[in-house]
Amino acid sequence: MATKSHNIRIDEKVKTEAAAVFASLGLTLSDAVNVFLRKAVAEQGFPFEVKRNATESTEERRARKFKEFLAFAKENPVFEKGYKFNREECHDRAIFRR
Repeated sequence: MATKSHNIRIDEKVKTEAAAVFASLGLTLSDAVNVFLRKAVAEQGFPFEVKRNATESTEERRARKFKEFLAFAKENPVFEKGYKFNREECHDRAIFRR
């Protein structure tokens, strides 16, 4: 099978650590990259789940906490039935601050 060389930029520390991991499996870094690429082609995408590694924005955190609070309030009869909670009021409560 014909091969083609390609240069890529890799963080030096990551490259060293990854090479050690793959060496313990009997693979070179080049072998591991080829395994990854073959699997990506077979899967038609990343062969594992890829997520953003970002923290929630303040607004996203407030919305999540508000939903958690509403779910909690629905499950606990302590809260009066007719009381309407609004987002700002709930955010002002200490339970929503972390």
